[in-house]
Amino acid sequence: MFSQLRKFEKILVTGPQRSGTTICAKMISEDTGHKLILEEVFGNSLESFSIIVRGEINFVIQCPAMNKYIHRFDDDITAIILMRRNVDDIIASEKRIAWEGTSELKRYGLSAGIIADIKYNYWNTYQKHKITNAFEIEYEDLAVHPLWVPKEERRNFTSRQIRLGE
Repeated sequence: MFSQLRKFEKILVTGPQRSGTTICAKMISEDTGHKLILEEVFGNSLESFSIIVRGEINFVIQCPAMNKYIHRFDDDITAIILMRRNVDDIIASEKRIAWEGTSELKRYGLSAGIIADIKYNYWNTYQKHKITNAFEIEYEDLAVHPLWVPKEERRNFTSRQIRLGE
């Protein structure tokens, strides 16, 4: 499904939290053979993220918290992927795991709002046209990948779980 992305040395997967960045990054890693780096490695640190992105090659990095800054990492060898998912589904997923986007709102200079809408609007109006290799992936389109687990089978998944029995 994602083998065409193999030509990129760096693949950054961003978007709102709960939009599918984890499963998408894992699928891309599986299809391309690139090393997978999850957001826990750098946390919310832009500096740590920058060090990884500038120093590594042949990787896929899951980075929803870096959405605000992602356009800064644009170059010819980098694919920047934005995950698209229905905002109501994102909100339902946030509620399911009791995730609050307070720190994400602060990145955008806000204290209230629907962070998924804010991120999508920022991407559409400010970032997308600045990125050489910008891609958008619909969450529902991931369902054809072998790593996909149907919704009814993942109802009790933890926030990081993507496979049954993990």
